Amino acid sequence: MNLGKERREAKRISYICEVECEGAGINRLATRITDLSTTGAFIDSMTNYAPGTRLTLKFRVKDVLIETQCEVRYSLRQKGMGVRFVHMPHQSLTVLEHLIDGKPLAAPLPVVEPPSAPASSAQYMLTGNFAIVSLFDVIQLIENNHLTGALIIASSVAAGEIHFNDGRIVGAQLAETIGQDALIKFLDVTEGIFTFHKAEPDYPRTIQASSNMGLMLDLLRIKDEEAAFASLSDSQ
Repeated sequence: MNLGKERREAKRISYICEVECEGAGINRLATRITDLSTTGAFIDSMTNYAPGTRLTLKFRVKDVLIETQCEVRYSLRQKGMGVRFVHMPHQSLTVLEHLIDGKPLAAPLPVVEPPSAPASSAQYMLTGNFAIVSLFDVIQLIENNHLTGALIIASSVAAGEIHFNDGRIVGAQLAETIGQDALIKFLDVTEGIFTFHKAEPDYPRTIQASSNMGLMLDLLRIKDEEAAFASLSDSQ
């Protein structure tokens, strides 16, 4: 197979750095690279994409910003995924060859300053659009990565936030409504945008549930029962 040949021929080194993944319905997913070669990398992530998925990666090597497209070649459940670089810019490839193979650089390494942004920007773990990815998928992504923070939802249907401690839903707020009464109103959201803000301290618990999936299924059942009761009342 070509994949096996590529992996044998390309020297791989242990290299840990932060990486941003964009694509496949998620505008931004912050995670890390754990090993690196000139042809690809292994991305450490509890959430994996299917082989063949195209992503855009952004990471730094020797203070140089590397931005390239890649293709997912294989996934290891709850561990990460191997990706192959596609159309990497020549300058970025030169920097990788210098790091991995020790090849000399034709010119000094360009130092790329990070764009100016608020100090809190590092807390923005992911953003996306509900027209591409569902609320249930986003909740699963947060749960798989054991994230603590707030999922901010901006939609014409409902605008508010859902709170997570270590990936588990513990609260929700919609205007003056909090807890389960607020969370159930987000079930109709199929459009709009979301942003997840990472937080350090845990949120106070206003929702008691043993699992996110069980909680959401219970809310769907309650919602269906309320709709059926309303329909019955209208017909009488």
